[in-house]
Amino acid sequence: MLKHAPQAFRASDWPDIVNFAPLFYVMTVMWWMPDGDKYPPAIILAILVFYIASQAWKTSQSAKNCAKHYFASAVTASALICGTGYLLNGGSISELRTLAALSIFAWLSTAFKLNYWVWLSVILIAAAGFITVSFYQHFIGGVSRAHLYYNPIPYATGLATVMVSSLFLAVTSRKLPVTLSAWAVTLLLFSATAMTGTRGVVLPASVILCTVTIYYLCGSKKLRKTAIAATVAALTLITALGAHIFEDRINHTVTELSLIASGNKTSSIGLRLQFWEAASVMATMEPLTGLGEGHISVYQDLAAQGLVDQAAAAYAPYHYHNQFLDTLVKRGVPGLLALLLLLSLPLALAAKYYRDTPLVLGSIGGMTILYTVASLTDVPFNHPVTINLFVLSSLALFSLKTESQR
Repeated sequence: MLKHAPQAFRASDWPDIVNFAPLFYVMTVMWWMPDGDKYPPAIILAILVFYIASQAWKTSQSAKNCAKHYFASAVTASALICGTGYLLNGGSISELRTLAALSIFAWLSTAFKLNYWVWLSVILIAAAGFITVSFYQHFIGGVSRAHLYYNPIPYATGLATVMVSSLFLAVTSRKLPVTLSAWAVTLLLFSATAMTGTRGVVLPASVILCTVTIYYLCGSKKLRKTAIAATVAALTLITALGAHIFEDRINHTVTELSLIASGNKTSSIGLRLQFWEAASVMATMEPLTGLGEGHISVYQDLAAQGLVDQAAAAYAPYHYHNQFLDTLVKRGVPGLLALLLLLSLPLALAAKYYRDTPLVLGSIGGMTILYTVASLTDVPFNHPVTINLFVLSSLALFSLKTESQR
């Protein structure tokens, strides 16, 4: 695997820390305080003021990073469609506020660059926070599903996103201390992800971790046999720890599948199946504009017709535990197309413009897989915390300075 060649940190890189303050915030402080997801828009507005005051707009006119321009267009399109849906049928103001702020920052970031060592520091600090909180809650606090101030599912998505970034720092770095520390952090983050008990995130995280590790070990000619053995042993140990922590959820899943096989759909998985069935019916009612907030009353009408049972009717979901169906129901086909563009475009851009930069291509590829699989059972693009993390991480990776950009 090609190794990443980072630039040394220079005095001229200090503005990066200010420019990417929203990234630092959403990877660290946002997860450590109640309602932390409410503040990124304010930080982005502050960056806008700083940007204008420093006359950086002139720089953006000559910026040649096509990837960020295309991605900024996709974020803006998502914000516009979300805003249109909100005006027509209502919806989530926090989601709209988040996308609007991110679209501003996405265009501002076309003039920004990010030093490799700044990115590494952010990942390590974010990892330290996630690991500390998760291990404390699980082993000392007795919390069955680590989550701190957020629902365990978006919390797990945030954890796994940082894990993917750390993993590709480990396999692409030319510096042994960076490689070793990134590997250690990656394995601890995987165990922390298992502590959330989130099946839809742990599954893709484990597949990404195992696949990349095997590819790395098979493709690394310089690794000695002892180093390979040590890496495999550490991976096996941490994976076993994660499996042990996740054992209750695995057993719970087997029990739920048995209930479904017997016709009982009142379990967590059974309810999701009913939500998906109802959503597939509602998606055909207003394919152009979606139902917006009207989905709630329509769902109850379907429950009255017996499409879902009483347990699912009483649950009255605000979302349908599948990002693609949920978006199609609430915003119609235009909303779904905007979602697919936002989700897939970063990987397409990375494959085109960063083919020779494995840190960027791998990180964005892993993140795309993670969010795609997570979207099958949850709605990561409805939660401000995970929307912020996906968009800002993509912009940061597109902004990384490499040796070829000197």
